[in-house]
Amino acid sequence: MQEKCYDIFNELNLPFETYLSEYIDHQDTIHEEMEIIWVIKGNAVLTIDGQQFFMKPQTVFLVYMYLRHSMTSDPNSIIVTFRLKKEFLHKNNLFFEKVKFAHRVYTFDELAVKYRHVPLLIVEIIKLMISQEKTDQIRYKIIGYYKMYIQDLFRMILKEKYLDIKKLNPDDYLNRIYLIVDYTYEHFKEKITLDDLATITGISTHRLSHFIKEVLGVSYREFLQISRFEHALKLLKETDRSVIDIALDCGFSDHKYLNKMMKEKFNTTPLKYRKNMIDHQVCIPLSETTIDFINGLKSCLKKLEEDKRFGHLFGMIS
Repeated sequence: MQEKCYDIFNELNLPFETYLSEYIDHQDTIHEEMEIIWVIKGNAVLTIDGQQFFMKPQTVFLVYMYLRHSMTSDPNSIIVTFRLKKEFLHKNNLFFEKVKFAHRVYTFDELAVKYRHVPLLIVEIIKLMISQEKTDQIRYKIIGYYKMYIQDLFRMILKEKYLDIKKLNPDDYLNRIYLIVDYTYEHFKEKITLDDLATITGISTHRLSHFIKEVLGVSYREFLQISRFEHALKLLKETDRSVIDIALDCGFSDHKYLNKMMKEKFNTTPLKYRKNMIDHQVCIPLSETTIDFINGLKSCLKKLEEDKRFGHLFGMIS
């Protein structure tokens, strides 16, 4: 985080903030959220309550809440910082502040061996965030991954305290999220039932219903309607087709349902929404510096993926 830091993924409305930095010079900062700092390229020095920690490339550090800390880095570094929103953590019964934690630097090498899914999720989340797509489909995958990530992070911290923690199978969990989100966005025009998804994911309808609510934060019926609504918005912006045709093409049984969702979410009608989009089609491009940084980040992730030490972290998600 530079002196002026901003979350370029703010539009996704995620349960965490993300800062991409090529140079950091923060002095004596205190905040109520936890931060996860991942140094991908370059070196950094983090000072917490007078104690210094030196971070090299491919190291991770977890800064607990309400601690005075400062950080400086080399110029032309690539550093990703996740700031975890406390409200979301508490909503999921994760009270990190109640668990004592000894600060230290974790290497990616160590995490890959001891806690395989923790670094995997860090990588997968940031890969989704810097992809070309900025849709609800991407957003729901990120939220699903993040929810598992913070739960596993909590388990990791407890495990460091030698407690007996039940371990989930991350492969099944992640693949299940992928299947549900991708299948829904590919077949949203059809009548999809929980029985259909239960067959695809290999778990019971009852368990699937709870899993979707637990991971995505909405019922499957709501999630399906959201995917249909997103596609309808795209057609309203990019075509001159009638509202009735768009509603039917997107899987709504009646255009009145689309009108109702438009009223609830934007307090307007589909036709007024279309006109507003046409009148305000202004594209605000990312700065050249941001584009260069993201391209550098993609290059680093590619090298990480090709590193034999971390090969088992990738390719597990279909």
